[in-house]
Amino acid sequence: MPESRTTRQEFLGRVSRALGRRGIAKTVENKPDVDVEMVRLAGEDDSVVDMFCDRAAFTGMDVRRCKKDEFVETVVGILDEVSARKVTTSIENLDDAVGLRKAIREGGVKIAKWTDDRTMGAHYGADVGITDVHCALAETGTLICCSGAKHGRGGSLVPEIHLALVRKKDIAADMLDYFDQIEGLDSKGLPSSQAFITGPSKTADIEGVMITGVHGPRRVIILVVEDD
Repeated sequence: MPESRTTRQEFLGRVSRALGRRGIAKTVENKPDVDVEMVRLAGEDDSVVDMFCDRAAFTGMDVRRCKKDEFVETVVGILDEVSARKVTTSIENLDDAVGLRKAIREGGVKIAKWTDDRTMGAHYGADVGITDVHCALAETGTLICCSGAKHGRGGSLVPEIHLALVRKKDIAADMLDYFDQIEGLDSKGLPSSQAFITGPSKTADIEGVMITGVHGPRRVIILVVEDD
């Protein structure tokens, strides 16, 4: 007998009833106006690419830039630099994802398959997780990695080194621009999760000693690909 699945509406209805509410809260249609002068740090004359690179470097990430026709060679060089032997890849948004994977293998680096592994074991066994990004925020130097069938959560969160490939066109000024990009998407259009990454993984113990890389990558390398 097939399992019955709870719909989103049924689930939210149970939560509402448990809270003593009569119905499910509706989306606010008339959003308040935003005072752009107050909330935006990036002005019209600012280069969002330069701002992103500066802010991302300030958070402790290793930021590099290259031309579009150099990026495959540059990625292979970075993997050689960090002595990578095995990597995982989530790079479906790149223009030449197939060519990049081929070059990685020809460079003697194994690409572990993670899509059929629900335990994330492939990511734990990799030296580097290579991902593209769905957006990058200039204001804070933040990477946004969304999960999906071809973009697993683990690539940017599990291996000790995260290599993020950012195209120039992926960079937005701030969250306001990113919200504009995803506004109107329904539950099928939105990803199951979105990771906002601002710097390498950090944590502090009870004495306030900061440690890098305990709960995620100890090093984040960003390669900004100039695509025009």
